Amino acid sequence: MSIGADPRSRKIALVADSLLPKLLDRLDADGYGVIQLPPSGLDAETVTLWLEQVAEHVAEFLRNGYEIVLADDGTCAEALGRLGVGPLPRYR
Repeated sequence: MSIGADPRSRKIALVADSLLPKLLDRLDADGYGVIQLPPSGLDAETVTLWLEQVAEHVAEFLRNGYEIVLADDGTCAEALGRLGVGPLPRYR
């Protein structure tokens, strides 16, 4: 590797907590970094703060040319949309 080369794939998947165990190995094999979305059962304030942080990260990744995909179980896509994230391509 040359000096200054970036070994990261520049691909990030936002993944629902419920899907993470099933998808983690496949996402890794496909070269994706992972941002976990909040698990069910958290209070509304914690979910909101968590998703605000995710939205900030996504905005920064997009500014820097990363590919962002969503693997959602239907619990976060709408809330992320309200925070200015999306619509994002779905992870297959």
